Amino acid sequence: MPKIIFKSILKGFVSEPKPSLIHIPQSYKDLQRHMETRTKPTVKRCIPFLDALTTGYIIPFPTDIEIFYDREENAIKFNAGRDIALEFIDLVGVSEHNTYQITENMMSPKRTINSVFKFKNPWIITTPPGYSCLFVTPFNHVLPFELISGIVDTDTYPLPVHFPFYYTGDINANILIKEGSPMVMVFPFQRESWKMETKLFIQTEEENKKQYFQIFKRIQDNYKTLFWKKKSYK
Repeated sequence: MPKIIFKSILKGFVSEPKPSLIHIPQSYKDLQRHMETRTKPTVKRCIPFLDALTTGYIIPFPTDIEIFYDREENAIKFNAGRDIALEFIDLVGVSEHNTYQITENMMSPKRTINSVFKFKNPWIITTPPGYSCLFVTPFNHVLPFELISGIVDTDTYPLPVHFPFYYTGDINANILIKEGSPMVMVFPFQRESWKMETKLFIQTEEENKKQYFQIFKRIQDNYKTLFWKKKSYK
C-alpha cells in the first residue's frame, strides 16, 4: 500500500493531517437517512456523496483564523492566532496572492472580495515515486472560502505547498475558523498516461427498461450493493 507522509517542524504543536473520514461534518452526522418513507432518502444514503466526503486526507488549519472586514482600511483582514513567533510566520496564517496571475473572468464567481489570498501550510507532503497530489476545497463541506485547485508532484517537490483561495463568506460578518478544522483536501494519485475514444451506444427501449428494473428493484442501497467498491485511506 502506498504511503503519504506529512512532516513539519510544528508537529506536536498543531493539529495533524488525518484521513478525511475524521472530518465528517456534524450536520451530515445529524441528518436523517429518510424523509417520511424509505422511498424518500436524503443525501445521507448517497454513497457517491459520502465517497467524496471521505476521500483522501484533510490538512487542518494550524491556528485559529479570525476573518473580518476593516471598514477604516476598506480591506478584509485575517488574524492568525495571537503573538505568532516571527520564525513561524511563513508557515501559518494568510497572505495575499498576486492577482496579476489570473484574469477576472477566471476568478470564482462565488468570491465576495475581488482578491486572491493564500493559506500558509506548515506541512511538507511526500509521496512515493510516480505519485502526485490533488489539492481541493474539502468536498461537501460548507466553508467561507474556495480553494484554487492544483496538482503538485509531491514525489519530487521538497517544500510546503501553500493554497491560494477566494473568500466567499459574508464580508459583514466576523467569522472565526477554529484551529483543527478542515483547510484543504489532499488526494494522492498515481500518474498514468491515458488515451480516450468515443463510441456509439445503442440500446433498445426494452433493454433500457430491464436495466433500470435490475438496478432499482430494491428500495434502497442499489448502487452500494451492485457497483460500489470500498476505498481505504489510513
